[in-house]
Amino acid sequence: MSDLPTAPAPSDGAATLGGVLDGAGPAGIRLLAAPDGLGVPVRGTVIHDAGDRVADSPGGLLLLVGVDPGDPGALTLPGFAAARGCTVVVVKRRGRDIDPFVAEAERHGVAVLAAEDDLPWRNVDAVLSCALTGAGTTALLGAVPMGGELYALTDHLASVVGGAAVVEDLARRVVAYSSVPGVRIDAPRERGILSRRVENWPDLPEQPRQYQRVLSSEEVVRFPAIGAELPRAAVAVRAGTLPLGTLWVIEPEEGICEEGLAVLTETARLVAPHLLRLLNLPEANRRLRRETLLTLLESGTAPRESRALLGVGGGVPFRLLGFAPPGTTPPGTTPPGSAPANGEAYAGSVAGSAAASATVLEHAESEVVRHAAAHRPDATVATTAGVVFVLLPHSTRDADGRRFAEAALAAVRRAVSPAVRAAVSRSGQDASAALSLRGETEAILRATVDAPAGSAPATLGQVRHRILLDRIGDELRRDPWLRMTGIDELVAHDAAHGTAYAASITAWLDGLGDIATAADRLRVHPNTLRHRLRRARELFDLDLDDPDVRLAAWLELRRSTRPLPAPRGHRSGDRSRP
Repeated sequence: MSDLPTAPAPSDGAATLGGVLDGAGPAGIRLLAAPDGLGVPVRGTVIHDAGDRVADSPGGLLLLVGVDPGDPGALTLPGFAAARGCTVVVVKRRGRDIDPFVAEAERHGVAVLAAEDDLPWRNVDAVLSCALTGAGTTALLGAVPMGGELYALTDHLASVVGGAAVVEDLARRVVAYSSVPGVRIDAPRERGILSRRVENWPDLPEQPRQYQRVLSSEEVVRFPAIGAELPRAAVAVRAGTLPLGTLWVIEPEEGICEEGLAVLTETARLVAPHLLRLLNLPEANRRLRRETLLTLLESGTAPRESRALLGVGGGVPFRLLGFAPPGTTPPGTTPPGSAPANGEAYAGSVAGSAAASATVLEHAESEVVRHAAAHRPDATVATTAGVVFVLLPHSTRDADGRRFAEAALAAVRRAVSPAVRAAVSRSGQDASAALSLRGETEAILRATVDAPAGSAPATLGQVRHRILLDRIGDELRRDPWLRMTGIDELVAHDAAHGTAYAASITAWLDGLGDIATAADRLRVHPNTLRHRLRRARELFDLDLDDPDVRLAAWLELRRSTRPLPAPRGHRSGDRSRP
């Protein structure tokens, strides 16, 4: 880069293109053109999707997400970027000839960076956002030995605020802590530093909710004294939009001042690149394996080299595990009360999954990755459609998959939510089975969507009956003409008139035709139930003496997506409103 023209460094303290490239390091981002040199100012990343208007972004580093720079239609973007003040654009080649695009960018004085095709845009944003903070770190730390930067940052924060400070990753492991003498500290903080991990202590039940608040907030979050905990302030550490961990400091007796809050926020910004670097040492290989697994899960096929990369070449047995955080909608699930038209069930499920908190899903994936790195380095982790998948090679015994799933699930629940659930597929003997095993894993997660918090990982053998009923329900939604007209009329009548025919027939069928058992469940007199069943036969033309009709009616009532009205507990002599 020595032959590139040099521009004067910005006078307002902004980062430069050269500084960003140095900070990014060997992270899969290369310089293609810098017409105005490496000293041009860069003030922040800006996400741009194909078809969007380029926003005003003086000094902006424009990430052209979804844009094909080899498309002639993209040649207008460098001019638009320059007009809006952007100084750099980032593209992905994807095997295309982008020389015309680069030439057009140079003509408008816009630098061009190329990210590796297999580097997710989320990671591109994270790396560049962290690189933008690099210059400030150097000014604050001075000549700190390599590896001691995080400790120096926590010491600086503790000195300014007057309380002990720690940096934690998403697994609540203590990555760095202050050692400034005389600052305020409490027993829980000392306990966490000594064990190098913050556990869910029984005497501190508020801890999980505290972490959720911090990671979901863009600002500093303050917590009052609770039990043995002194008041403390915390802020999330992020690289762009990617959560990396948390930064905590104990407040002094008089409370944290405005300067302390500002230093806390600034320290979190400076911590991010160092924490990202610690977490991303094996990232390149993991990223390639993750993208390979996603391809396998989507297409069901992979070349020999890809199968070898995942550890499933040559017929090596493997199985899939799935982890679903609360709020995700398993594929195929239709929200209660809806009846999608043909072909909409899967699309609706994906939209439901996307509506779940992206931060929670990313957090869950990070925890599974950490657990796999420590206990099964040969496992590959990838997330799609609201599910964190794990491919576990060399897994022939069911106990192997369950043991790993149980341990990983415990770690994810500690860090994310007790309501996370898991599924373990059967073993496959060839990579071509991946698509089928994905469907099996998703079906298991769908069947356990109502499982109580803390449930063990589920297998096909445990929920096969529920999956069968789910599939029947799918067919009834996909082809409404299959539904029994009498059942639709019965449910509509209950909704309109407050009757309980559906609940009564369901209880009777659930009780295998035992009137006494069903009446007790409904809390009505047996004669009231007999009257309701007789009236249902008359009003809705239901031949409940026919075993096939009983089975079909039971399936529709059991798998109906609409909530059944609760029994109203009418008196046994009341015949006016059955």
